[in-house]
Amino acid sequence: MTGFHPGGSREGREREESAGSRPASGEAGGSKPGIPSRWSRERRNLFGAVLEIAVLFITALAFTIFLQAFFIKPFIIPSPSMEPTLQEGDRVLVDRITYHFRKPHRGEIIVFRFNPNDAANATQGGNPFTRSLDLLAEVLNITHQEAMPFIKRVVGVEGDVVELREGQLYVNHVPYQVEYEYVSDGSNGSWEVPAGTVMVMGDNRPNSNDSRRWGFVPYGAIIGRAIAIWWPPGRWTSL
Repeated sequence: MTGFHPGGSREGREREESAGSRPASGEAGGSKPGIPSRWSRERRNLFGAVLEIAVLFITALAFTIFLQAFFIKPFIIPSPSMEPTLQEGDRVLVDRITYHFRKPHRGEIIVFRFNPNDAANATQGGNPFTRSLDLLAEVLNITHQEAMPFIKRVVGVEGDVVELREGQLYVNHVPYQVEYEYVSDGSNGSWEVPAGTVMVMGDNRPNSNDSRRWGFVPYGAIIGRAIAIWWPPGRWTSL
């Protein structure tokens, strides 16, 4: 009579021992199902890092474009026409917000598109949305590509009668007391500033191409108001 052996037959035990001696998945002989290899994890981590950098770069770029279109835009002074206030090579910050809420004032320094009397150099659009699109496109160098930024000082606003008598500035027949340094050229002339425009001159009047030659600056051609010199560091100052 054959008895029951819990371990089974000898052949069965040999088969079990033989099977148990094979390396398990994930050990030397392979990887466990569902657990990524080290190379796979490193590749996924690298992809995540690259993606994060790309998102940060795109976000920073979009923020910069938005900032320059609607808030603050930097400009470089291309000529000595505003000396001694601004020197050639100075970099200034231009406020793009203020003139959405009020008109320019006498004595302010503005940046505008030249030639300001060319309708193509005015901010395009019949409502705030389309004008905003035009400002964004300008920062992206899609529109106003041919317009050169000019920077000058406002010496007369709409309705003013501006006169030069041997270089002395008169506004509405009264001597205008300026609070800034300028270079006089002893010139003479009289102008009446039309509605919706300003008259501008450079502080270095003998070397300035301004309203005395080509007329007035319509509001639509104004880019913004210069508020500070930010470079070089030794010339940091508000305007």
